[in-house]
Amino acid sequence: MAKLYSYLSFDNAKESMDYYKDVFGATLLERNQMDESMAKEWGMSTDNLEDTTIHGGFVVLGNTIFCSDRFGKGEPFSSSVTLMLDFNSEDAEEVEALDTLYKKITESGVEIIDPLDEKFWGGKMGIIKDKYGLLWMFHAQPHSKLV
Repeated sequence: MAKLYSYLSFDNAKESMDYYKDVFGATLLERNQMDESMAKEWGMSTDNLEDTTIHGGFVVLGNTIFCSDRFGKGEPFSSSVTLMLDFNSEDAEEVEALDTLYKKITESGVEIIDPLDEKFWGGKMGIIKDKYGLLWMFHAQPHSKLV
């Protein structure tokens, strides 16, 4: 069956992947740089090809996120899309992982849109905007009540 993955494009995916590794604790899957023949075919400079990313990926808490450079095309991130990390509020280890990650990320200087807090529906939620303008929702709900 098909799987749905986030695929993000950055001005500099290599730098972005390092940011997510440092701030979000991401592990890196791969990063493929553009080669000289590809750059020539696309009419791009062959300088600093080691810093380009034609395709890459990283993992945040077991969730794979793929990425590449924008190569001058595409729009920056907007508030129309949010990546949500959902935790089981009935699992003390998951709630601790949520609190730890949220604290680490917010201490890195991100913009807090909605502080992580208990919500009326019985879970927790907080939203931040990272240094690239990408919105992340940190969410915990009782997974035993999911359909």
